[in-house]
Amino acid sequence: MKKILIALIMAISVATPIQAMAESVTQSDVEMQPSEQNIEQIIDEITSEPHPINSDAIQNAKEYIIKYFGDLGYDNIECQKFEYNDENNENAIRRSSQVDVFLAPTAENATIDGTGENIIVTKKSSTDMTKNLIISAHYDSAEDSVGANDNGSGVAAVLELARILKDTEMPYNVKFILFSGEEKYMLGSRWYVGNLSEDERKQIIGVINIDTIAEKSDLGYMAMIEGNKRPDNAEYDEGLKKLAELNKNSMSDLFTSSDRFYLTMATNSDHYPFALVDIPAVSIVQDWQDGLNVNDSSDVKENMDMQRIVEVIEKVTEVLSEITSNN
Repeated sequence: MKKILIALIMAISVATPIQAMAESVTQSDVEMQPSEQNIEQIIDEITSEPHPINSDAIQNAKEYIIKYFGDLGYDNIECQKFEYNDENNENAIRRSSQVDVFLAPTAENATIDGTGENIIVTKKSSTDMTKNLIISAHYDSAEDSVGANDNGSGVAAVLELARILKDTEMPYNVKFILFSGEEKYMLGSRWYVGNLSEDERKQIIGVINIDTIAEKSDLGYMAMIEGNKRPDNAEYDEGLKKLAELNKNSMSDLFTSSDRFYLTMATNSDHYPFALVDIPAVSIVQDWQDGLNVNDSSDVKENMDMQRIVEVIEKVTEVLSEITSNN
């Protein structure tokens, strides 16, 4: 891990003040490495009970996450509140490929059935403040699940990445975003993307979303993408794998060079709203070919392998050295 972070620092050294670079290099090995103890503590704190969107429990999770970032020294913390209407949301889901419908507010001129809040924490670059990389996860659970893996694992990964990267100079802003309402078909990320101006969309280098990575398993991970490219000829239209290859993007390419990550097409995580407006986005999700215990009472910490979260954190940290503000 030490070698990975030093490589990251060296890769961006052209844009890094010498003093800041020296301070980053001299961080202790312990500070630079993912901590399984930290990861377990985060999961214990936010997954003690089901915490679906619009519940009292998700407010507790939100307050814990905000405090965690504050204790790390982050001070650019924003809560983006949104409202939703269940019936209109169901209608939008049925038309999820239509950008103007799927990304539109669902409670406009309708009964408000609930509210959610996205947590947006910005780590500003001192060299290029016009470009943003998003590292995200959803922090809500299903109604009948404490959500240890789905998605306590993703939240823990994002919070640990925020700790590890806190004092490392980057050639772009990093936005750590915890979305609410993913279990209602990505309400939070849809709201976030739908409220971006065209200029703000252009400022996003890419999105790395982390969702459900840590149930005990020897299998690897999916790099989930979506896109609207389709083959022009009949010889090249067989299979999801070929379709995914046609739609791969700059973010998915960072992961699929490793045999632990394979490319696939999917619309069921928070990368999808970004993909709809042509922002390079990937969701890292564990391979579920053997099935996963999620969205019910079986999704508990005892069924998780914390080393899988460490593995994903290390991979994300590694690929950051390959991302520039020109991506």
